[in-house]
Amino acid sequence: MKKIKMLKFICTISCLTILLLCPASSVFAQNVHVPTQVMPSGGETIQPHAPVIEWVVSEINGKKYRRLYNFSTGEWIGDWIPCD
Repeated sequence: MKKIKMLKFICTISCLTILLLCPASSVFAQNVHVPTQVMPSGGETIQPHAPVIEWVVSEINGKKYRRLYNFSTGEWIGDWIPCD
């Protein structure tokens, strides 16, 4: 019985000593400056890879019609279709 008490006491003192000698340290993220790339202005423009096509709605003789328009090339696609 005396050995168990002594073992508990030694373990408790050991744990307290370790906790006091090795304090918890905080880790913080470091701020990093990421350089941005500036595109040269030598007449270069950004070109979309896919054509930009949208519906255009118009009212003709009191009825609504729609038609596809390619904004990338500036061309109409198909004919006017009545809207329901």
